[in-house]
Amino acid sequence: MLKTKLSIALTLVLAPGLVHATNGYFLPGFGVKSQGAGGVGIALQADSLSQAANPANLIGTGMRGDLGMTLFNPERLSATGAATGLPADPDGLAGGFNFGTAGQLATGASQSGNRLYLMPDMAFSMPLSEKVSVGLAVVGNGGMNTTYKENIFGLGGGASGEISTGTAKWGGRRDALGIDLMQLLAPVSVAYQVVPDHTLGVSLNLAAQRFKAKGLGQFVSFGITSDNKHMTNNGYDYSYGGGVRLGWLGKFADDRVSVGATWASKTYMTEFDKYKGLFAEQGDFDIPENYGLGIAIKATDRLTAAFDVTRIIYSGVKAVSNPGPGIDGGSGVAQDFILNEIAAAGGNNSTHPMALGQDDGMGFGWQDMTVYKLGVIYDATDRLTLRAGYNYGRMPVRIDQAVFSALAPGVTEHHYSAGFTYQMKGELDWEISGAYMYVANKEVRSNQQAVVDQVWYKMHQHVLGIGLGIKY
Repeated sequence: MLKTKLSIALTLVLAPGLVHATNGYFLPGFGVKSQGAGGVGIALQADSLSQAANPANLIGTGMRGDLGMTLFNPERLSATGAATGLPADPDGLAGGFNFGTAGQLATGASQSGNRLYLMPDMAFSMPLSEKVSVGLAVVGNGGMNTTYKENIFGLGGGASGEISTGTAKWGGRRDALGIDLMQLLAPVSVAYQVVPDHTLGVSLNLAAQRFKAKGLGQFVSFGITSDNKHMTNNGYDYSYGGGVRLGWLGKFADDRVSVGATWASKTYMTEFDKYKGLFAEQGDFDIPENYGLGIAIKATDRLTAAFDVTRIIYSGVKAVSNPGPGIDGGSGVAQDFILNEIAAAGGNNSTHPMALGQDDGMGFGWQDMTVYKLGVIYDATDRLTLRAGYNYGRMPVRIDQAVFSALAPGVTEHHYSAGFTYQMKGELDWEISGAYMYVANKEVRSNQQAVVDQVWYKMHQHVLGIGLGIKY
C-alpha cells in the first residue's frame, strides 16, 4: 500500500499539469497502444496497461512492464462580453461579440497559455499460475486545465479592471484566470480464469487528484459562494480516495473473437478543503462511475478490428453536474435568480441552498456522456504493428450553461489517431510504441448567459505519446 501511494505521489510530481482530457475530462484510452487505436482496450490484451481498461485483460498479458509518456498540446481560446455596446455578428450565434479583422475576438478574449503538458503512465503484470495473474498500474484518468492571462470573467471591473465589495478587492480582468485539475488512478488488479476462455478481473482503484483555481473573484464579489475564503486563489489542494473496477473477458471462435465488459464504481475522494466554497458538497469532487463493452475481431492472421462503447456518469458528481449559470428559461440558473435569490440570501457568506459550495450548489451542468471507439490493428511484419483509430463522444457541456465551462471547455468530440509498435526480440522481448492523436476543433457560442451575458470558446488538441515495454 505504501509503495502504491509513493507511486501516485511521484507521478503527481512528474506531471506538471494535465490538459482537458478529450472525452469530457477523461482520457481517450490507457497507454500509448490504446491511444493509437482510438482508445479501444476493453477486449484487447495489448500490454500491462490494459488492466486499467479491464482487469480481466491480465490473463494472457504475461510478465511484462510498460512505461509511457504522453505530450498534450491544447489550443484554447475563450471570450465573454457584455450585452450592450458590441455589434452582433452576422450568424446571430455570438449575440454581440466583436470579431476583429484578423478573425479573433477583439473584446474580452483570451487565449490559454501552458500549451504543453507531459503525462507519464506505468504498469506491471505477473502471472501467479495458469489461471491467476496480478498487476499494478499508475495512469492518468483525466483532468482539465486553463490559464488565461486576460480574465474573461473580469469585464465588470470598469476602467481600472478591479472588482471590489466594500474594502475587499477581488481582482479584475488584469488578473490571471484558470483552473488546474489532475486525476490519477493506481489500480491494483487480479484476474482469474474461471473456465477456459472466460476470465473475471477486479481492481482496487486507488486515486489521487490535485486542484487549484485562480481569478474567480468576480463570483466572490457577487455574493454567491457559501465561503468566500475557500473559493479561489488558495494554491494547490490534494484529494485521495478509492473505488473498484470489475471486468470480464471471453474468447470465442478459436480465439478469433474477444468480448469484454467492465464497470467502475464511483471513486470516492476526500474533499478539497481549500475550495469548499467553490465545489458542491463543501469541496467534494469524486471521480464518476463509468462502464463499457468491447469487442475485438481477428479478421485475418494479421488484421484485428476492435470497437468499444463506454458511458461516463458525470451526473453522479454534483460538483460537475449541478446546474450552473445559464440563460433565461434554460436548464441552468438564470441571472435574476442568481442575483435576487442566491446573492440576496446572505451576501458574501450566502446560506442559499444553491450557493457555491452548498450540497445543491451550482456546478458545471455537465451531462452523462457516451463514447464510441474504433480501432484497427495490423501486423505489417513479425516485428512491426500499425494502428489507426477514431473516437467520438458528444460533448457533456450544455450550450445554455456555458459560463463555468469556459474554465473547462471539455467540448471536443472527434478524435483521429495512428500509432505503431516495433518489437526487438531476444533473450528479453523489448518494444517501442508511438501514437499521435488529432482532436478536431470544436467551437461553442451562446448568448444571454448569466453573469457574463455571452460566452464563446473553442479548442483543438494534438496528442503525442511514446512508450517502452519489456516482456520476460
